[in-house]
Amino acid sequence: MSHSGGQPTSVVQTMQTDAQQIGPSESPSVGLRRSLIRLIVLIVVLIVILALIKFGFTRVSGVHGFAGAPSYEVYVDIPVTLLFAVLIVFAFADTIYWNLRLKLPHPEASSVRSVFRIIGIVAAIVAVTASFISATAAAALGALAGIVVGLSTQQVLSQALAGIFLSTSRPFKVADRVNAGGQEGLVVDITSLFTVLDTEQAKVYIPNNTVLTNVIKQYKQQKP
Repeated sequence: MSHSGGQPTSVVQTMQTDAQQIGPSESPSVGLRRSLIRLIVLIVVLIVILALIKFGFTRVSGVHGFAGAPSYEVYVDIPVTLLFAVLIVFAFADTIYWNLRLKLPHPEASSVRSVFRIIGIVAAIVAVTASFISATAAAALGALAGIVVGLSTQQVLSQALAGIFLSTSRPFKVADRVNAGGQEGLVVDITSLFTVLDTEQAKVYIPNNTVLTNVIKQYKQQKP
């Protein structure tokens, strides 16, 4: 039986096949079409719901003589719009993901999608609040949201960006034997956040930013 990097060829081929199946199983073209449809539907539904809310408060004010009803409309509009804004951001990020999947494998596309989701949520909060309250308050809320999201997702963003760099620079690939992040083993997966090594004793999940900021040693594969 031939060997590659100290592992049976059949095992290496299995790992390569498994790596190609990472991510959703549907084709990128189908996924792109579905995400676009979902994005359009969400936008249309949001417009319809806001119109119905406007109509409802106007009718309550006109028919039932509740003159102060329109002033409460904003308290319904804001949570509804925020909810749909987040859903639209996720649908848009999925559209970007599937568009990238037409040319790139899952890890790179998934990393970009994660970045778009995080940035999009902050942008949605700022945009929605700016539409319903004063620009000064919206700017303050946006800055606060940016700080909170930035601090809470700093590590994730760092790992996601490192995953993009690893995927584009390709210092190693699945089935390579490497020493990365202080761990030695066979590369079995490169996700948007982690590089997974099989050290024979266990599977080790190394954050991509740790891999990127440390020396990477790639061992030569033994010829059959």
